[in-house]
Amino acid sequence: MALSYFFNLAQLQRPGRVKMEMHRPGQRSGFTLIELLVSISILAILAAISYPVYTTALQHAHCSTCASNMHSLSIALMSYAYENNGQLPGRAQSGTNKWPLLLLPYCGGDPSVYIDPGDPVAVKVSMSSMLSNTKNNSSFFFNGFNDLGSYTDPTISVSLYDVPSSSALALLGEQEPGSDQFYMDFVEGNQDDILNKTSYFGGSNYAFADGSVRYIKVADYSDSMWLVNPNYVIPPVPPGH
Repeated sequence: MALSYFFNLAQLQRPGRVKMEMHRPGQRSGFTLIELLVSISILAILAAISYPVYTTALQHAHCSTCASNMHSLSIALMSYAYENNGQLPGRAQSGTNKWPLLLLPYCGGDPSVYIDPGDPVAVKVSMSSMLSNTKNNSSFFFNGFNDLGSYTDPTISVSLYDVPSSSALALLGEQEPGSDQFYMDFVEGNQDDILNKTSYFGGSNYAFADGSVRYIKVADYSDSMWLVNPNYVIPPVPPGH
């Protein structure tokens, strides 16, 4: 009997054997409620720490994509002008297309370049409805050239060859989400209520007449960026704006 006991004990302790243990009565297994709450609290703290980092990284990505899309549109504007004796798209007259539809062939037919991914309204617009002559569904709007009289006379067009400093003339800006206007008009006070000057980190992207796109802080923004005629006196913002 004693030999059988020691033989069985030796067999259980041989290498490669799994030693089985029985839980004693009253011995706990798993987490207690306090341990579970502590674990959940730690996970919540880690999530709270990580979320701002994730949000900031996402905003940087959106700002970069926005600038890239604006650059595609600025190149399209340059291409359009080169094929039209230097003339930029004018304000649409009766029966003619507005600038988004005019530029589409120069964007490879891709309506997605008209979207700022940080624009919560434009990202929900279907690609088939993005471009319209009725309302501007894009995230951007075009210089209305009020300083040259285009607001009252849509037949006036602007030639890139006549722009004194193409790198200083803004052609496209970001508009407030939900705005559907096509042109940046001083006479309507659009620089105050429609132009989004703080879309990302206290600034926004702007496309210029030399094809470049620059991020400009609101503190460095100037309405004069939209002027071809430096002597133009910008009218006061209308009441209520």
